[in-house]
Amino acid sequence: MKYVAAIDVGGTAIKAALVSQTLEVVITTSAPTPKDDPTGRTTAQLLSTIVKELEQTQHVSAVGLAVPGSLDEVRGISRWAGNLGWKDLPIKELVAKEVNLPVAFGHDVRTGGVAELRAGAAKGFQQSIFIAMGTGISAALIIDGKIRSSDGYAGEIGHLNVGHDIPCVCGLSGCLESISSAAAISREYEKRTGYRIAAKEILTRIRSDDHAWQVWEQAIAYLAVALEDLITILAPEAIIFGGGLSQAGTILIDPLRAILEERLTFQRMPQLLIADFGMNAGTIGCAILALDLLASESL
Repeated sequence: MKYVAAIDVGGTAIKAALVSQTLEVVITTSAPTPKDDPTGRTTAQLLSTIVKELEQTQHVSAVGLAVPGSLDEVRGISRWAGNLGWKDLPIKELVAKEVNLPVAFGHDVRTGGVAELRAGAAKGFQQSIFIAMGTGISAALIIDGKIRSSDGYAGEIGHLNVGHDIPCVCGLSGCLESISSAAAISREYEKRTGYRIAAKEILTRIRSDDHAWQVWEQAIAYLAVALEDLITILAPEAIIFGGGLSQAGTILIDPLRAILEERLTFQRMPQLLIADFGMNAGTIGCAILALDLLASESL
């Protein structure tokens, strides 16, 4: 039995797991994502420490690494990651040197899409979209049964202009991510109340706190604007939601469905689903990438 280290680097936290070749999660760990690390060295060193921690349970044969932002996945370069402060960073090479293991590299959301397409909620659909809603918002576009990345540029739906005036980390304003992401929801709640709490805490207050409900309602309304565009252009059979905000479940799905049923005319109404792997879709996807790499090396 072979084991791999699956490491999903997010804008806020790093999630890691030791995963078997049957996709059984043996042990998990997490750590805050380093801030102010434009060289990536602190992050690479932290990932090496995490791999050593996982190896105390089982020998690790490879690492599956996923990071956010615009990537050159073939060369292992982070072209731009606004929430991490990375630009043209050879992060795969940095990590491979630190861990001294084979490293499979991919986009954090597309790896989540891999997990859902191979063994989750997207399985069986030829046309679907996997959307991860966390610190940022991005998508894996599944077209004709395959994830399409367009050289790593595709799927950055968090930077669709949905028509507001809030500035975004990309340098523009109006982006979906700057009003409907977990980070944006937390910021908006603080602006209205003076209290800074995590988006997951805001979700627990929706039914008892008018400010929480208004912030959530606003986020959903702008998300629906983006989904209408995606549905019109790509005609997905299903849209699958992952990431931290997917934990909202019906509080996310029901209002979105109501808005879209009112707005869509000739377009195909997709199924709106929560990811089978939930917040762990990226982690499982990382494991699949690492196991695929080991399989290719053994041919």
